[in-house]
Amino acid sequence: MDGQDGAGQPYVDPSVLQTLRCELEPDAEYCTVFVNSYIQQLPRRLDRLRHAVEAMDVDAAMDAVLSVKTSSMMVGAAYLSRLADELETILKHLESHPEAVPAQPPRIQLALLESMDACTDQTVAGLSAAAAA
Repeated sequence: MDGQDGAGQPYVDPSVLQTLRCELEPDAEYCTVFVNSYIQQLPRRLDRLRHAVEAMDVDAAMDAVLSVKTSSMMVGAAYLSRLADELETILKHLESHPEAVPAQPPRIQLALLESMDACTDQTVAGLSAAAAA
């Protein structure tokens, strides 16, 4: 793995972790604790998001996608954050047009969830390496 998706988007932006380390001075080692907590919670966050999207519960899906997006941004999980942002845009449209909410999730939503699942291992590996550096 080269640390990027097929389009050249980095899975992890190490500069975000460096900034976090600086902000946590003099307890910069807490950055590793923070990253490990993110890694531990990520599967639950993604499961919660998947269940909400599959149930077409727009409110729950919005809450879950914002959790994935903001936590990913905070640790530098750039690609995962971007995917969550794309899904958030779709959900915002559905929130503002409730009459447009289909009974089944559109393929684009499912494809974004699949992409999130597919990049999880690379994201975790990149975060683990960057946090240890």
